[in-house]
Amino acid sequence: MFDKVMAQIAVGIIDALLKRIETGSIAVDADIDRDRLRRAGSRIDEWLRQQDSLHSRGQPDKTGP
Repeated sequence: MFDKVMAQIAVGIIDALLKRIETGSIAVDADIDRDRLRRAGSRIDEWLRQQDSLHSRGQPDKTGP
């Protein structure tokens, strides 16, 4: 009885590995979500503007000449 259980577990593991090997090589491209990309781009743009306003380019450093 124990042998049958172990054999079933082994067969199940082998089947799962074979299915994984077959489907592992199939690539699936994600759908393009233009709205999400635009929102992300807007957030990055806003963050860059904030960083630029923190470090004003027109004023020299106090430690510089």
